Amino acid sequence: MSLDPVDPAQARGTVGPHMPADQAEAVETAPAPPLASRFVSWRTLVSFLVAAAIVVVAVRQGGINWSDTWDHIRHADLRLYVLALLAFVGAMALRGVRWHWLLRNAGEHCGTFSLFEIVYASFFVNCVIPAKMGDVYRAFLVRQREHVGASKALGTIIAERLLDLIVLMGLLVITGALTFHNRVPGALVPYVIAGAILAAFGITVVVVMATGRGQSLVRRLPERVSVRYENFRHGTVQSLSPWPFVTLLTVGVWCLEGTRLGLVVAALNLTSYMHPSQFLLVALVAALVTTVPFTPGGLGLVETAMVGVLATVADVPRSAGVSITVLDRSISYGSVVVIGFVFFALTHVRSARTARVAGPSSA
Repeated sequence: MSLDPVDPAQARGTVGPHMPADQAEAVETAPAPPLASRFVSWRTLVSFLVAAAIVVVAVRQGGINWSDTWDHIRHADLRLYVLALLAFVGAMALRGVRWHWLLRNAGEHCGTFSLFEIVYASFFVNCVIPAKMGDVYRAFLVRQREHVGASKALGTIIAERLLDLIVLMGLLVITGALTFHNRVPGALVPYVIAGAILAAFGITVVVVMATGRGQSLVRRLPERVSVRYENFRHGTVQSLSPWPFVTLLTVGVWCLEGTRLGLVVAALNLTSYMHPSQFLLVALVAALVTTVPFTPGGLGLVETAMVGVLATVADVPRSAGVSITVLDRSISYGSVVVIGFVFFALTHVRSARTARVAGPSSA
């Protein structure tokens, strides 16, 4: 999968082939999305209410022994819990490294730690605002901090999401085969089908973009729109070439996600119910559910799915399954809200300082 070569000197802020640089710069400096208003919007409130309703219904119908659940959590091994948190932070760091290479493949050179901060801040936004707004925020933030065109950055993020989905589905099939052999539980079939359809659709779209199909239609669009599409296309397709190394990094990300869940189970002293392939299988299903943009960070949906899959995959009792889910989500959701908010706040403090410094100098 490849595009026509791009002159490295023109790679940063790449624009359409007939767009003057000053016009292209104007196209790529659109204002960032107004996140502050979205934090308190009625859509965000409704999404949290939906998540709460899902949890309430699941709790009422789950027949959970809360005494056993809290007993498991209260006696959890703190050292293993901290290791699980470190595994999650390690996965986030590896996401930053992977994005660095995706951007580099697309002709951009950005600091890895800066990208790590941006990734964490965008995950925070995804945890408090529905509809995956964190991905859009990430594209605008890397434009602001690293001077990468927003359309190209968004293209690399789409490529990253597609890589995640393809690797996730591959690992899901492998771990499912290791766990169940020829007896796949019916409860897992919808997740596999949905993931396979999304992956096939994503691959088809990227192949169409890589072959340049539909260019006659693109040329009929307004110039601003066609330029943004061309930048987006370059970011998506070029970031995946070469693909083996970024795929390997993606496998590493998901192995760390499975390791996190395994350490959580070990911290609760519930390893007798599960073996390593099941750790990864459950973590992958939970991650697949987060692709549904109805609630912030999959809140409500992920918890319900995890408890159900734990019961189906490993015959984990409901109370133990809830203990695992609560402790794991305190990392995969709770820690993102806390740590991600710190990076989010620091980012906006730096932006405000930059704006104050730039103001007098541009006057």
